[in-house]
Amino acid sequence: MMHPTNSESRTSSPLGETTNPPLPRVNWWLRMTSTGWDIPQETIEQREKVRRSRLTSWILLGMLVTLTAFIPATFTDRASMFSVLFALAGVLVATFCNRKGFVTVAGGILVTLSILATIGVVLGSADGKIHLVYLPAYDIMVISVILGASILPRSAAFIIAVVNTILITADLMVQPLSPDLQQAISQYTMAVIVGRPVAIQIMVAVISFLWVRGMDQAVKRADRAEELRSIEQRFSMVEAERKAQVEEFVQEIINALRLLANSQEGLVVLSPNHPLHQQGMFINNQLKQFYRLKQSGGVTNEQTAYAAKILLTMLQRVNTGHMKPSGLDPRVFATQVPIIDTISWYLYHMLQGKYAPAVSPNSPAHGGL
Repeated sequence: MMHPTNSESRTSSPLGETTNPPLPRVNWWLRMTSTGWDIPQETIEQREKVRRSRLTSWILLGMLVTLTAFIPATFTDRASMFSVLFALAGVLVATFCNRKGFVTVAGGILVTLSILATIGVVLGSADGKIHLVYLPAYDIMVISVILGASILPRSAAFIIAVVNTILITADLMVQPLSPDLQQAISQYTMAVIVGRPVAIQIMVAVISFLWVRGMDQAVKRADRAEELRSIEQRFSMVEAERKAQVEEFVQEIINALRLLANSQEGLVVLSPNHPLHQQGMFINNQLKQFYRLKQSGGVTNEQTAYAAKILLTMLQRVNTGHMKPSGLDPRVFATQVPIIDTISWYLYHMLQGKYAPAVSPNSPAHGGL
């Protein structure tokens, strides 16, 4: 016997899956010198590493441009030329490390180069003595503190400041002093000469630490907000997919009952991967039993058609949102046709996402037929 179907074809779309957002476009410099731009970053730690790598790349670019532009000015100063060339070589090594993902190593190289290049100018003076003109170099060593706070863990700012303070003090104590510097020391005392660069180191370390901590907190808040938006988006997609699947399930039942009301065998047709496929198979068993019962004359056609139309109307109202599934509660809804009431019993629980008891109060097992 050919059974009319209530749909030509039925496909159930899989549960909404989220995909990673497209990778942002980056310029040629970041592609050559930074890491992580070509892979998605799914965790806060990964995004933070990429942020540090990009910051390091821009700092490296600035240092390359500055050092290259400074080369002509070093032709008359051998010590400065040596320092600049040494720094250029170190920047190239740091660039390689940053591209390979060793961001902390690259940051450490930059900090070390900044310290050595600055103190090297003082140590490599032409006559081997510290001149008054070299004192601003001690102030410039604060750059290493800012670099360390920006690229390395923020607590590194204090460590670098302490190292710079030790180097400045040791250099002034050990390296010979020029007459002009000795005159300045006799006029202002050694404490004043040392105190200025040391005070700058400490002040910049504190400010850099607080600035980077605030920036880290802002980044974490933004990451948490982004994760919440992503979760909400996935939840909305799942809810929409679930609603569409339930609506498809209800519409299949409506079509099957319409066929039964017209003395035809109706079935719920769902794809095998539909999440309500098992429930649909159970409803089909009930519908087949009902159809056989109707064919045998156990219930009059008028009773069957009337009961099926009542349930059909109720399901249509549920499907259009004019009534909640609670309207199918067997305590308030009954057609007096046991098999229809049994189907209604199971639909009432299924539409609420619950499992119904194995046998409904109106099922044939309880003497309803």
